[in-house]
Amino acid sequence: MPTLRQELSSLVDSLAAASHASNEVTLDTLGDAIGARSVSYNEIDDIIAALEQRGRRVIAESDGRIEDRLRAVVAAGRTLTIELARRPTVPEIADRTRLSTAQVRSALMLARIMQR
Repeated sequence: MPTLRQELSSLVDSLAAASHASNEVTLDTLGDAIGARSVSYNEIDDIIAALEQRGRRVIAESDGRIEDRLRAVVAAGRTLTIELARRPTVPEIADRTRLSTAQVRSALMLARIMQR
């Protein structure tokens, strides 16, 4: 099991308990649970891996716009990386795309899942 800091380990415990009946955790639920916490891309991978090790599937609920948001987030991330000469933060991407931070986190988590 990935080594998570206590705060994130507790988050995984809560998500696993809440998803006991369905064995699924949506990206929106995960994004909401993370909220305003400072979480790195690697920690998101570790959270997803910890949930999967507990038999949970992390899924994207399709509202018909997730792909559009993913494209916008990836494009903004690339542009901001060039402009800022560093990896942009979630709030910076949200400002550029006019999406909420939760929507940006959800799109980034979907991208991470797709890379697996």
